[in-house]
Amino acid sequence: MSDDPNPHRRRWPRWYWLVLSLVGLLLGTSAITAALVLGPLGKIVGVAYRGYYIPSEAMMPTLLRNDRIIAHMSSPVELRRGMIILIDVGGRDYIKRLAALPGDRVGFVGGDFYLNGRLVPRRALGQFPTEGTDLPGPARRFSESFPGETRSHEILDTGLSIGDDYASRTVPAGHVFVLGDNRDHSADSRFSLEEMGVEMLPISRIRGVARFIYWRQGDGFGNWALSD
Repeated sequence: MSDDPNPHRRRWPRWYWLVLSLVGLLLGTSAITAALVLGPLGKIVGVAYRGYYIPSEAMMPTLLRNDRIIAHMSSPVELRRGMIILIDVGGRDYIKRLAALPGDRVGFVGGDFYLNGRLVPRRALGQFPTEGTDLPGPARRFSESFPGETRSHEILDTGLSIGDDYASRTVPAGHVFVLGDNRDHSADSRFSLEEMGVEMLPISRIRGVARFIYWRQGDGFGNWALSD
């Protein structure tokens, strides 16, 4: 699928993404989890990076199934809404978008996301092609912007789902609230662990930040930036 998941694709220097792409190829895979596959630790210019591939559709349209990504394996010094983070949930790794910070008030009404009492704005972008995916029907594509986000991201909406309504509540101190971009098909902070979700999770469970996609099926190697 050739649709660009990020209209603000960053033009990294060619040597930079080529080196990291080669590292991603060299990093093997060792353990399958519910959200992604984990590879051994790599070292690039003294900083720990890790290669992953994505077997799920919970982060479409940003991340497609079989995408290869590079992540910086360190909890970010500064948490920002909109970051794509890797989280540890019961010993399994997931990849989600950070949607709310400690003290934020969150809620959903009819699929609309409210943050601190205000509707998070989104703009319709048309239909998303679902052929070859597990989505049950047509999907609408939207551009969404969290407060303080450096650039907008895209989400999918496939209609009514059990996550469309979520009673307003405050993110506890030391915790974050995460969402999947495939909003109606993501086990995220709207759902408890018993419901196979991830709940609001402690900041200490953040394992790293996804930096960019270096390979996509049908497109080959590239440099799709994910997080600043």
